[in-house]
Amino acid sequence: MILVKRHCVARLKHIFEKYVSGRLFIFLFICTSLHSYGQSYFYFENKLPLSKDSSQTFYTLLTVLTNGSAVARVRYITPVSGEKKLIEINLLDSTDTANGQQHFLIPEGDPLPIEGADISGFHLPRFVFKQQFEGTSTYDIPDAVFYQLQDQSWQTSEMLVNQQKSNADLKREIDFVSIFYNQKDEFYKYLFEMSPYYRSPIKRREKIYLITVANTLDTKIGTSSMKDMSNIIDTFTKLAYDVNMDMHVIKIMDKAFSKQTVELALAKLRPAPIDIVLFYYSGHGFRYSDDKSEYSRMSLRVGRSADINKNNLSVEAVYKILIKKNAKVTLMLSDCCNEDIGAIAPSGPVPVTTKSPPGEFKPALNMSIFNQLFSPLSPTAIIIGSAEKNQLAVGNPRIGGYFTNVFTAELIKTLYGTASNDTWLRLLANTRKQASWRSLAAECSPKVRCIQSARFDFGAVH
Repeated sequence: MILVKRHCVARLKHIFEKYVSGRLFIFLFICTSLHSYGQSYFYFENKLPLSKDSSQTFYTLLTVLTNGSAVARVRYITPVSGEKKLIEINLLDSTDTANGQQHFLIPEGDPLPIEGADISGFHLPRFVFKQQFEGTSTYDIPDAVFYQLQDQSWQTSEMLVNQQKSNADLKREIDFVSIFYNQKDEFYKYLFEMSPYYRSPIKRREKIYLITVANTLDTKIGTSSMKDMSNIIDTFTKLAYDVNMDMHVIKIMDKAFSKQTVELALAKLRPAPIDIVLFYYSGHGFRYSDDKSEYSRMSLRVGRSADINKNNLSVEAVYKILIKKNAKVTLMLSDCCNEDIGAIAPSGPVPVTTKSPPGEFKPALNMSIFNQLFSPLSPTAIIIGSAEKNQLAVGNPRIGGYFTNVFTAELIKTLYGTASNDTWLRLLANTRKQASWRSLAAECSPKVRCIQSARFDFGAVH
């Protein structure tokens, strides 16, 4: 089997080392399994008919990220000149689904030429994923690839190869990966140069204080809020363990969900100047018509019988309390609506989701990025709201709030990547962009797409 795989890779490399007058050999079909799964990585060969007597073949390595976005590296040979090309294109999960059974990864922005002076001969791809059921679980698998022609129409292609790979598979296939990525690319470094997982052996002096508040008993958003709380706690528990740092978690949920419980938790909070403080809220949010703050109020009542005027706290007011605790890093994060009282939080579809295959490797925490974000030279304080003023926050019971889902995925990707430098500004801006795009899949009123754009400020808010 190893010899067969090596033979396949050699043939693939040969295609781009030598152009054989109008003929591209189809070889990997016999070497791959069409029913294997991958969490993030897919290899395709697609033949696009251009006329009755001509066609063009595209070779694609697609990386699907956990936030529903994707990036594709595409190899092809220009039919007329015979020039070898390598193109990179970013993609986003389409806002349109067919009864929830299909997802479309569509191009975002302009294609970027990696090899070759231009993108002549390139056709924009659109990847179609369909749902597959396995017991009680649902996953999405690639089903077809369409390409945009010169008249702007979309033409289906013949799927010659459809293979899903794990990152462990790719680590064993350096020659194959090298066809799409070189040693200077971050993806290449992630696979072949990043250190294997280890836990820091030295206990750090800093501590993480995590206060999570979630309206888990609410009949409309309780399930989604529970998922949000789990996402946040799991993300920071993993981080604290890997960096060997103590973490204190306070869960305010179920029957303990109240304004008094939140105020008591804030009063008892005593971080040291080197510590990290995160306050997280998931539940109903609203604003009064005369509120001056750009951020919402957190509804801290269960049901509608309690007086809302006596059972709320403003996000900005809590943030100001947290700043006075003088921690090294202070994050105030809320995932809730920022609209008038009584507005109903909309539910949207789940983004494209793939199944994790066996053999996934666990990368090590990028300590340089961790220190930049969580152990900066000077204190950092950030207030984050999932929705601007007069906007609703979209979510789904299966994945929780869109903003929280994207934020945790972006944070993990950043902390376990290979970059040498990063910032909260870039991380939050990218989270806002992805969550905003995803919110368009939901309707905030009949036939009106949701517009949700997160807001964040650094330092004191005036």
